[in-house]
Amino acid sequence: MELRNMALPIAMGLGLASAAQPLPQFNMSDTTVTDCKGILLDSEAGPGGTIYGNNEDFTFTIDAGNTITLVFDPVFCTEQGLDLLTFFDGPTTASPQIGPAYSGIVAPPPIIATSGYLTVHFVSDATVAYCGFEAQWTSEVDPPVPPAMSIPTAPGCNSALVAIQFSDPVPCDSITAEAFTLAGPNMPIVFGAIANSCIGGMASSAQLTVAPPFDHNCPYDLTFTIGLADRCDSIWMFTISASTQITTCPLTVNALVDQDTICAGTCVELVAEVQGCAGYSYAWDNGLPTGAGPHTVCPTVTTTYTVVVNEIGIGQTAQSSVTVQVVDPQVVAPSGPICQSAPAFDLVASPPGGWWNGAGIIDSLAGTLDPDTAGPGIHPITYTLPGGCDNTIPIVVDSMDAGPVQAACPGTTPFFVQGASPAAGIWTGPFIQSSGLFDPSTNGSYTVTYSAGACSDSTVINVDNILGPVSLDTVCQSVYPDTIPISPFGGTWYGAGIVDSIYGVFDPDEAGGGTHILTYAMMGCSGQFPIVVLPADIGGNRSSCPAQAPFVLTPSPIPSGGVWNGLGITDPVTGVYDPFLAGGGSNVNDMLTYAAPNGCVDTVLMYVRWTAVTNDTLFFCSGDAPMPLDNAHTGRTPGGGAWSGSGTYLNIDNNPFYDPGAAGVGVHLLTYLANTCSDTLVTIVHPDVLIGLDTTLCTLDAPYQLISLPPGSIFTGPGITGSTMALFDPAVAGVGVHLIDYSSAAGCSDQVTITIDPFEQAMIGGVQSFYCSNDVQVDVELSPPGGSFSGLPSTTFDPLQLPDGTHTLIYTIGQGACLSSDTLTFIDHPPLTTTFTVSQNPICDGGGSVLEVVPSGGYPGAQTVYQWNNGLFPVSTHTVSPATTTTYIVQTTDGCSDPVIDSVTVGVFPPFSPEFTMSTIACYGTPGMIQASVPGPGTFTYDWSGSTSQSGPVFTGTAGQTVFVTVTEDQSGCHTDSLLQIPSWPPVTALFSVNPDVDCVPFDQGDVTFIDQSNNADSGYWDINGTIEPYVQGDYPHYALGAAGTYTVTLIVYNEGGCVDSLSRDVCILDATPVFVPDIFSPNADGMNDVLFVRGPAIAQLDLAIYDRWGEQVFRTGDVTVGWDGKFRGARMPSGVYVYMGKATLKDGSVVDLSGDVTLVR
Repeated sequence: MELRNMALPIAMGLGLASAAQPLPQFNMSDTTVTDCKGILLDSEAGPGGTIYGNNEDFTFTIDAGNTITLVFDPVFCTEQGLDLLTFFDGPTTASPQIGPAYSGIVAPPPIIATSGYLTVHFVSDATVAYCGFEAQWTSEVDPPVPPAMSIPTAPGCNSALVAIQFSDPVPCDSITAEAFTLAGPNMPIVFGAIANSCIGGMASSAQLTVAPPFDHNCPYDLTFTIGLADRCDSIWMFTISASTQITTCPLTVNALVDQDTICAGTCVELVAEVQGCAGYSYAWDNGLPTGAGPHTVCPTVTTTYTVVVNEIGIGQTAQSSVTVQVVDPQVVAPSGPICQSAPAFDLVASPPGGWWNGAGIIDSLAGTLDPDTAGPGIHPITYTLPGGCDNTIPIVVDSMDAGPVQAACPGTTPFFVQGASPAAGIWTGPFIQSSGLFDPSTNGSYTVTYSAGACSDSTVINVDNILGPVSLDTVCQSVYPDTIPISPFGGTWYGAGIVDSIYGVFDPDEAGGGTHILTYAMMGCSGQFPIVVLPADIGGNRSSCPAQAPFVLTPSPIPSGGVWNGLGITDPVTGVYDPFLAGGGSNVNDMLTYAAPNGCVDTVLMYVRWTAVTNDTLFFCSGDAPMPLDNAHTGRTPGGGAWSGSGTYLNIDNNPFYDPGAAGVGVHLLTYLANTCSDTLVTIVHPDVLIGLDTTLCTLDAPYQLISLPPGSIFTGPGITGSTMALFDPAVAGVGVHLIDYSSAAGCSDQVTITIDPFEQAMIGGVQSFYCSNDVQVDVELSPPGGSFSGLPSTTFDPLQLPDGTHTLIYTIGQGACLSSDTLTFIDHPPLTTTFTVSQNPICDGGGSVLEVVPSGGYPGAQTVYQWNNGLFPVSTHTVSPATTTTYIVQTTDGCSDPVIDSVTVGVFPPFSPEFTMSTIACYGTPGMIQASVPGPGTFTYDWSGSTSQSGPVFTGTAGQTVFVTVTEDQSGCHTDSLLQIPSWPPVTALFSVNPDVDCVPFDQGDVTFIDQSNNADSGYWDINGTIEPYVQGDYPHYALGAAGTYTVTLIVYNEGGCVDSLSRDVCILDATPVFVPDIFSPNADGMNDVLFVRGPAIAQLDLAIYDRWGEQVFRTGDVTVGWDGKFRGARMPSGVYVYMGKATLKDGSVVDLSGDVTLVR
């Protein structure tokens, strides 16, 4: 069995092959076989089983059903002319014979029988049998016709069964799940196939089971690969197909929004997601345009959007709504500017639950604003709700500050109160002028008020003498800061160690060791106070790591020479410290003291800490602001270490920060190094937005990872099969526009829009395979619409305007796995053009002109068709001879090009007829004449051509002379030609021949015949050697002249006009010879010289043989009365020269040798 592949409009070959099978062999016999190919041998029934037998008569018929070709082996041998092999194109020997009967040692040529039958007939005789023959036959096999497959009823929605039907039964064992492929949304897989009602192993229908069930109103294409056997049992592979359309699934539409809650002033995108493959129309409310979207909307209030979707062609409608909540926080702004001196108050906003920030906000939850804390100016105050929506209002604070409390000594010079703002205000109160000039004349505490505009503020001026200690105590540098007691309040402190000039706070450590003078100044007076600071400084608190090696404490103590004390102190004099000793390897706070020689003691804390970062993993968005790498954010301990890693840096204050934007999206490892010990922190940076992920895919695209992101990223939405890995499966998502939500542990979020298109096959139509520059508009049909077209500037073209040659059109639609294209090639041949020629125009009466159409261009190899008017035949060339002026029109077509029409008007000059007058009849060759004339108007030229050329109307010549005259009309050039003869009696000619026609007649043939060959003679006479005989036409006189010698014979003849001619010839008679053999004879049955004889009066015996040119004897005689009639074995011998040899014995006993040649003439 052989496996073949087949390519048909409904089938596609699978490119399979199989191993060759040995051919069956048959010996010649009376039988009929139906094998499509085989080997035919002779009967091999002869001796030894290697040759055919005697007296065989076998008829072998091959019934292959199609054209059969029989090819013989070169070794072929049958008895020539007796053992015959004959072939017939049909089922019997009565069918048409193919070629002659074959025999001998030359093998027959290939024998081809087109009827579907080949009959071989072999006969052998009873004598010799030879080696015989061997031949192989093959036949053309028509491929089987595959059945058509259909899906009579479309499956219902959510059904997993497909019922299929075949136009012709197919083998039940070919109906397997693996043989079927179903293409459509969600890529359903055929996992079950059952043949229905198998009868004789064949079925006309089947049922398929698919998964997942059909849940989209979409088209589905089913293909079935099947192998069918032909009549020769070769297997042909076909792929047949059928389509169906699911229409019963309810229409489902989802109106989707990328964010259902937005802040006022922002926008969102709406999209309608439909599951299905039909065409859909979309109608949105709120004035949105048609189409699925996305549509950008920017509602100012909470709005519900509704879309109504209509399924085109099916009629289902469905609607979906989505509400966009608009959050618009409202803040009640103050009615006007606020005085800086006004008391703090609570701002009011709705809805509640937010928080406040801005200058002057002293309680972010209650919204308490202190104008004095805010300070003068315009301050933006923002109210923020959970979710990030906020509202900002400007708060205007008018400047109003009476300044700080002031003090003065009584009786001193009046002074202007300082520190009030704004300028140009008015003061009121005791001892103060409106300009602010205060007179401290009297002890007391006075409240004064400063007013400007609608605002006012008060301050206190204390008038008294300075009361305080005469001198300050000696203090150690290591003691804590303290306030110096003094009155009245309102003065200003100056001097080393003063850390608060208003309240008089003194810090010994700030002042340093030594004696310091402190000054307290009031308006008009001041006091000075000495203070001694004993030095005692061992620096600030510090840290160490338990794993750190022992070290000398730094900085060195001031003054030196003291004693150290602490858990980790190993040398109290030098200050060697062992962190491990302090806490036994654990974290501990070690109080270190240094007892200076001056009696002061300074104390610091040694934080013995293993370096640790408690917040071991932090999540960020790439757009987050830099974060301080402090304990509050990282949980690092101890402080004072150094950070390293991607995104770390030191700010202008030399504090460490981490910038996630600089680090970039990814997982980063930060290292914190303190006191030679370190710990690490993992930062995970997620993108704020996903750029470039919006895409359009095909349902056939393989699942893929949307993006590779650090841990903590979450993706949700249709088609997401791995939320943390961002795995998206187009087949699971299905056809439509899908919004994929992205979020991260750091709070980053975004949306990705993925459009899933169904697979659609690109097709080009409306274009023929060839044109011939026809002037016609061709519209290229492209389906489905929306693809990319190339090959022509547009989808409409006129072949007449295109360059000649091959044009390739390519239409591509879709992308990725949905990318499909169709290619169509057509040829635009040059247009059919013609060259129309006219050989003569105008023409003369009776003249002709050749009309010829020479085509060029057009469809190569096409048959050109010519259609003429005036009933002319459809050929390219015509010779026309119209009687009057006539218009000829020809239309030339080639079955491809636009018809080409040519025309010409052939003019005809008026006719004329010359007349001729001739001389009277006379004897041939005597003078004569012809005179020409043309009746009617016009001038004419006469040209005569005969033995001599003449011109003019008169020609002079001799009787019987033939002359050709051309009469030309001078104006048109038209002429007529006439062949004329001057009248004469027929020319008389005396002519005869002598028989035998030899130079000298042998004596024994002396009876000579005179053969008359005269022309136009009707009377006359013969003069034969003085003997007069009357001339009778048709009589041949003969005479025996009697003796050797030369004689004169004269013939005188007359015609009917009395014209005379004569001829004389001499006749020679040879002397007598004993033997005579003629050298020529003519066996043509005319009664003369038909037989070759040997002559001689004295011949007693004769032996003569005649040979052809190959030496074969063709005649022999021994009798002078038996001659050769020119035949051999009853067949006429051809003309030629023959050789004779022999002997003649004369009566006197002498022998004459005979040899020579004789010519046979027929």
